[in-house]
Amino acid sequence: MKTKRTFILLMCLSLLMLGLVDRIMAQTDSTTAPVPNSPQGGAEKMLLAGEVSTLWQNNKVVGAPSTNTFAASPLGLMLMPLVKLNDRLFLDVQVAVTANPAPGGGAVASLNEAIIYYRLTPAAYVFAGSFQPRSGIYEGILDDFTNRYCTSPVGMGIGVQTESGIGIQGGFQAGYSKVLYQLYIANGPQLSVDSTGAHNGQLNYGNYIDNNKNKAVGGEIGVLPFSNSSLELGISGQYTPKTGDAGSLFENTSSTSIATYLNYYHVFNPVMVRIQGQYEYTQTQNFKLYSNSSDTATLFPSFDNKISGWFGGATVRLSGSRRTLLSNLELGGRVGQLILPENALWGAKPLNQTTVCLTYWFTWKTPLNLAYDMYTQSGSPTQTQITVRGMWFF
Repeated sequence: MKTKRTFILLMCLSLLMLGLVDRIMAQTDSTTAPVPNSPQGGAEKMLLAGEVSTLWQNNKVVGAPSTNTFAASPLGLMLMPLVKLNDRLFLDVQVAVTANPAPGGGAVASLNEAIIYYRLTPAAYVFAGSFQPRSGIYEGILDDFTNRYCTSPVGMGIGVQTESGIGIQGGFQAGYSKVLYQLYIANGPQLSVDSTGAHNGQLNYGNYIDNNKNKAVGGEIGVLPFSNSSLELGISGQYTPKTGDAGSLFENTSSTSIATYLNYYHVFNPVMVRIQGQYEYTQTQNFKLYSNSSDTATLFPSFDNKISGWFGGATVRLSGSRRTLLSNLELGGRVGQLILPENALWGAKPLNQTTVCLTYWFTWKTPLNLAYDMYTQSGSPTQTQITVRGMWFF
């Protein structure tokens, strides 16, 4: 299954929109005279956020020479404008711009997300467009900026990815706790039926046009049980009754994805601790691929089409140290695993990943990462990877 680069800020966008609403309400209730020549609260029409990043890696396979490489693009730019159309209507667009390292290659822009939100109440927003559903902490909350381990965990990106559809999301207070939710209907993934077997049984996302008249249904519930919101626990899922092309033998092939996650943050003065973890699982209904429509010969037999992955990690930072160098350093460790169906042509033995990362925060939005990854797989040589990543969030 192809892993797509995703920068998912749905929860953050919800908070930003709620913040805009709060500013409007505060303006009407305020008794303080406005500062002369200052803009009125809630008058902003657009908030432009984004990030600029560059990446360098050194790869080493045991028994072979090491290689040094930049990212596919030596300089990446992500633009994430949030446009306020009126007091209730908002537009979120996420555009990635990558530079071609070849001489005269120029730059290529791609649309990652395009979502329009309508505020029903401060606790409920309906939305429509091309969006990344909340699917655990990695696809639903983390992105390249907040991913303190620098590199991507091998077991993520195997579940729900960008889709086109409609839904509702928001959050509300439940006593001392908070509840976040999202429910949606989308085109869903499309089944890959490959006569070579190289991709047979995989799911393709990011399709603007559905391949059948059926829809996927999904959602997520996250709970922050403590009043300080230091802990978040959540579960999400999606069910697609039909993933195959309309009218084909495989139209009724179904798929189910589930993800659970944990996100914990607390300051034990002078140490700041973060603990994060996720497990996700996708099962697609088995089917046999025949050499002709008469089903007289089996080209590829069915296989147990299950994919799962997990990761768990923790970071520590001496945020209370009086020494600037120490207070800006953050040390992280992470382990993870990817499990593919071994009896598929695109399957493999379980892949394990161990990551150690050191981050220096010049400011809260300018991290510099140095990461060491080790990948192990039964029957394959161990691979190590050193990554240096610089990023500026604006």
